[in-house]
Amino acid sequence: MKIIFTLLFLVLLTHPTQLHAQSTDSAKTQGKDKTLVSVPVTVSDRAGHYIPGLKKQDFTIYEDGIKQNVAFFATFDEPLNIALLLDTSGSTTDSLEKIKSAARDFIGLLNPSDQCLIATFNSQIKILNEFSSDQQTLNASLQKVQTAEQDGTVLHNAVEQIAQRSFADVKGRKVIVLLSDGKDFGSSITKNQLLNQLEESDVLIYTILYKTGEGFDNLIITPDGFVKETAVKKETKKKVPKKKKGYSVWVPAAAGVPTDDEIEIRQRKANIEAVNVLREMSDTTAGRIYFSDTPQLKEIFKKVAGELRQQYRLGYHSKDAANDTAVHEITVKVERAGAVVRTRGKFRAKQL
Repeated sequence: MKIIFTLLFLVLLTHPTQLHAQSTDSAKTQGKDKTLVSVPVTVSDRAGHYIPGLKKQDFTIYEDGIKQNVAFFATFDEPLNIALLLDTSGSTTDSLEKIKSAARDFIGLLNPSDQCLIATFNSQIKILNEFSSDQQTLNASLQKVQTAEQDGTVLHNAVEQIAQRSFADVKGRKVIVLLSDGKDFGSSITKNQLLNQLEESDVLIYTILYKTGEGFDNLIITPDGFVKETAVKKETKKKVPKKKKGYSVWVPAAAGVPTDDEIEIRQRKANIEAVNVLREMSDTTAGRIYFSDTPQLKEIFKKVAGELRQQYRLGYHSKDAANDTAVHEITVKVERAGAVVRTRGKFRAKQL
């Protein structure tokens, strides 16, 4: 009997090491001098059709122009870990029920092995449920979503918290699906600070720009999120009122009060910045930006779910100097004629 127990003990000592090696796939699996960098990759042809069935040997990764060994490879069959992050600031009041309905449809598209976290943000950030595969739990969380009564939209803080904390111990494919108008009021972290942190992260961010107010209708935006042109308000000659007989009183405008034209210019700048910040978050993490009003939301969510099923994930070991805060360029090439690759373009080993 002692001999049997001894043999079992030896088996247990050797096998867990092998299993751990197969499942080690985090963005930063630290060794003494190496880091495993996770690289999500989407491959399509020039017509935009996704290319399935690629193998590990079809991919080549370069860091700063130097070829790297592909140490990890996963197809799009790998389960998803999705954080659904909803902007519930006052601008969503009239459309909240339709937003929730579209989100329910999105949750219904998840596979049983996928997990979803649901969170909202306005002046505060609320985690309605941790990662779960249970549809009842997820739908019950959506029922709790309410529009904020207080002013404030801490967009930057919300993305940072989800990317850095909620995904901290999660392995596998990590995705934030963010629905927002892109405007931030009250965050303690700036846009540039957030983007610097996202360069270190292996979390994909899919942003859905939810148009609020009339200003967005005056912007011409390309499908990849660049503002090409803004509509300029045509100047009209003001009619000079006829002078009336008698005395008139001239009341000067209050100092510091903006004119209507100044308000319009500020609003246009805020809308352009909102588009830019969502596009930059998506570009930095190899995600994608979508534009939507309420009637289109369900279709947009379907597109996001469909694309997430068409991605590969690669990993390579990068040298990790103790004080390496430099940004490293990542390039992925596919040995397939006409292949178009979208991937994470940068990696930073340590935060500035």
